[in-house]
Amino acid sequence: MKTEPIKQKLFVILAALSALPCFSAIIIGSPTTSWIPITYGANVPDPVEDQQTGLVSGDLVGDTNHPAFYSQFDDAGTPSLTDGTLAFRVRLNSIKNESKRDFDYNLFIGIDADQNGSLDLFLGVDNNPNGSGQLAIWDPGPGLNDGPSSTTIVSPPLMTFAEAAGTNYHFALVDSILDPSATSYDLDGAGKTDAFISFSFDFGFIVNLLSANSISIDQTSGMNYVMATATQDNSLNMDINGIDGGIDSALTFEELGASSDALSATGHSVPEPAVMTLIGIGGLSLMISKHLRSNRIYG
Repeated sequence: MKTEPIKQKLFVILAALSALPCFSAIIIGSPTTSWIPITYGANVPDPVEDQQTGLVSGDLVGDTNHPAFYSQFDDAGTPSLTDGTLAFRVRLNSIKNESKRDFDYNLFIGIDADQNGSLDLFLGVDNNPNGSGQLAIWDPGPGLNDGPSSTTIVSPPLMTFAEAAGTNYHFALVDSILDPSATSYDLDGAGKTDAFISFSFDFGFIVNLLSANSISIDQTSGMNYVMATATQDNSLNMDINGIDGGIDSALTFEELGASSDALSATGHSVPEPAVMTLIGIGGLSLMISKHLRSNRIYG
């Protein structure tokens, strides 16, 4: 009986399966080693003490060794590319009231899903004093929504979700369990421990809401993020991640460097559309060049 070909086929199948991305259910309070940093080119994750309202607990913080912004994805273990759970984690300067362990502001993640520079949807935490302590999804306002001074957010939100601690929401001081590789738990050196706020959304809701605006994505699509804190639920007025200040800037998010590198929901880097166009042009030019050279040789 010939077993060698069967063994070879089995090896090929196992190798192919091992190359597929593996996802597991999101544990919202898991260590940063389970999360993927969201980067901003060569920019420092976020300068300290650059929030604009005087409320330091709304200050986003990060450095080259301690990311300010992370994501995590669970594909639900199905063949579908439009279900699953998308989670985010953000590093903050401190907790306003450590005895209460509350986050009393809004945190927005603007999604540029079609990668044209303008924000198409907002996800985040609606916890400011006028909010009711919930996760929410908002529509962008009627402006260009491509920079701090042109961006507005429609209030009330499109959808809201109760914060279930330990399930879709987690807020805690940074420690060696949450951030095992950290060399500092107080990035601004002001004497207060940093905090992580983590939260998750059903990816299908995001897909459907974008589809209603004629934008089609799945878990492999490249997206750019703009992340910011605010004291209100209709604008970005505290701190924008990835840049120093800039809340009132007339520049675009891309010009400021406040739009993240393109990332899929699964956490894979995706080339920007302009880069893909250049790659396509380069490939076409190479094919034409080879064809012309072949004609000269054999024509």
